[in-house]
Order: sequence, then C-alpha cells, then structure tokens
Amino acid sequence: MARVICEQSFEAPLSDEQYAADSARADRCLEQHGAKWVRSYFSTDRKRMICEFEAPDAEALRTSYRLAGLKYDRVWTAEVFTAEKTP
Repeated sequence: MARVICEQSFEAPLSDEQYAADSARADRCLEQHGAKWVRSYFSTDRKRMICEFEAPDAEALRTSYRLAGLKYDRVWTAEVFTAEKTP
C-alpha cells in the first residue's frame, strides 16, 4: 500500500456537516478501490484540506473521488518522514 495525499480547496469554508456528507459519499468508493482514509488536515479558515490515505496507488484515489462526485486539486503518492526516521 502507498501513502496517497489528496489536496482540496473550497470557495466557502467547509462545514462539519458538508465534510461528513462528502466522507459518507466517498466511503463506499474508497472501499471498492482498496483505499482507506488515515487523517485529514484543515487550514484554519477551512478553505483548504489535505487528506492522507492508504491506497494501492494515486489513481485508485482519483477514481474513488470521481465516482463519488468529489472535486480535488491534486492527488499524489508520498513518502512518510518522521523525527525518528530523519537522517
């Protein structure tokens, strides 16, 4: 499994209700394509969000979002660096 990052931006701040609705729409598609949500980060103005997933590849996540009718700015695979693993 790869770490896959999804970047999204919104014209208006994303509400908790809209986030929950979008997540519910995505869940089935993500499961069908072998992707699993790990965590999300919101900007303080809630107009940008970065989500981290475990997925076979970036295309699995792109396909899931398209099928769920969700827009994204970018989807890309990532390598995780932590304080413990930094050279």
